[in-house]
Amino acid sequence: MKKNYIKRKIEELIETGKEPKYESLSIRDFITEFDYATKYLSRLLKVRSFVMYLLLFKRAYFEEGKRMISIKLSELGKNLLSDLGQPMSHDVVKRGVNDLVRLKIVEKRPSKPGQINEYEVRLPSEIRGVEEMIKRDKEKIEEIIDDYKDDFYTDPQKRVEILKREDYKCFYCLHELQRDDFYLDHLVPRTQGGQNYRSNLVASCRTCNTKKNALEPEKFLLQNYRKGLLTQEEYQTQKDKLTKLREEYRRVEHGVSSDNTA
Repeated sequence: MKKNYIKRKIEELIETGKEPKYESLSIRDFITEFDYATKYLSRLLKVRSFVMYLLLFKRAYFEEGKRMISIKLSELGKNLLSDLGQPMSHDVVKRGVNDLVRLKIVEKRPSKPGQINEYEVRLPSEIRGVEEMIKRDKEKIEEIIDDYKDDFYTDPQKRVEILKREDYKCFYCLHELQRDDFYLDHLVPRTQGGQNYRSNLVASCRTCNTKKNALEPEKFLLQNYRKGLLTQEEYQTQKDKLTKLREEYRRVEHGVSSDNTA
């Protein structure tokens, strides 16, 4: 019977409430590597080879908890069906595994006649093509964080981005705005250390910008709702937007992108 390494570690975690000791991948690392496989490695391999890799990966890291495994090709493909609904042929399975060996994703260890083949299964993050895609995605995240911290108050082009985000309407009363006639309001005032970040700015009309003054955005929205400038649905929508902007601003202040908080 297979050890089922990861399943056993999950059971330990549930029973004790403490992170178990790992002889191989941790639960978190296993999930991360599986995500890399489905998100990145799937782009590098043909379907046949990718399926073979997932089976080897499962056997190595989920079931046995080690990168070196002994397995018969017949066992690997016993639960796979062809397009005709028949068990996958030995030749098809062999070609899929050989593709992985040729691409140096899996290393086949020399074995004597009659012995079961041994394979060293590399983690997705150790494969060059996957490493490059992970790196590119991380760079994109860093660019997004940098963008969040750009000066959206004084840069004319970025000011317009705030206006576009608000669909050319005043955040506080939904009055139509024009590119050459709008104001930006800081949710956290500059006098309180508020930054010119995208998440700390909303577009407003001249009237709201003047009347709001130092009033908190939440209170000013409520005030406009009570005056009949916003319907109940509009008020709730703007209030929800304000909450999300507040949360994003706090994340940016702590140097964490919104993509990492999902």
